[in-house]
Amino acid sequence: MNKIFLEKCEDTIQRLPESSVDLVLTSPPYFGCRVYGEETLGREEHPATFVDNIVEIMDSTKRILKDTGSLYLNMGDVYFGTKGFSRNAGKYKRKTDHHYKDHKITKPDKKWIQHKQLLMIPPRVAIALQEQGWVLRNNIIWEKANPLPAFSKDRRLPCYEYVFHFVRNKKYYFDYPLAKELSHHRDVIKTTVKPFGEHPASFNEELISPLIETTCPIGGIVYDPFMGSGTTACIAKKLNRNFIGSEINAEYHKLSLNNLAQTPIEGTREK
Repeated sequence: MNKIFLEKCEDTIQRLPESSVDLVLTSPPYFGCRVYGEETLGREEHPATFVDNIVEIMDSTKRILKDTGSLYLNMGDVYFGTKGFSRNAGKYKRKTDHHYKDHKITKPDKKWIQHKQLLMIPPRVAIALQEQGWVLRNNIIWEKANPLPAFSKDRRLPCYEYVFHFVRNKKYYFDYPLAKELSHHRDVIKTTVKPFGEHPASFNEELISPLIETTCPIGGIVYDPFMGSGTTACIAKKLNRNFIGSEINAEYHKLSLNNLAQTPIEGTREK
């Protein structure tokens, strides 16, 4: 099955057969950031609710994942701020600042929730998934060679995101020799950030292509619950893997299909 569904990922996950997917690979929306459509994920008032929602969705993929399958979860962190989560100004002001204007956020509690606090959302999600029985094999650091500039003058420039590699069982598919051949066998990965199509926060092709090659067998199925501009599907197609995706935004769903139609099959490396 090669299909990108125009629906919530929860609905797609329910329709997929048990133990049918080799790899779940995704990058969900940040907490309190951009508005992509009619979604509610990422628009919660409290970050704890966002963590709970992400964990519930990710844990639900356990049913559709094969015993030998893996989950790669890419997440970035945010700071708690007084104007939503947009604190840039002047020449660093984001084009998407209007997305933050109407976002209601919880009041500071002088503990976890206080101004200028880095919320540590990705580690909280990872720990919660461990509590659900997932096995965390790697906490991969994706270092961005060209991070976005920041206006803040009282902290260092954030230039990395997390990519958590989870598995269901101790025995799972992973081609370590190929990972070494691709120089993708360490837990720090440095790539540049490049746009893919017209999505403002698309997945990074250089980052995820080796993840698919090393963790999904040829002919296997890759599922992305937050497909966006279709990066995951396009790379899966290039590498002779099958794909399934979910996308609730009709504009991005159309974009992903257009990108997919223009993507050739490039073949795979022979062992």
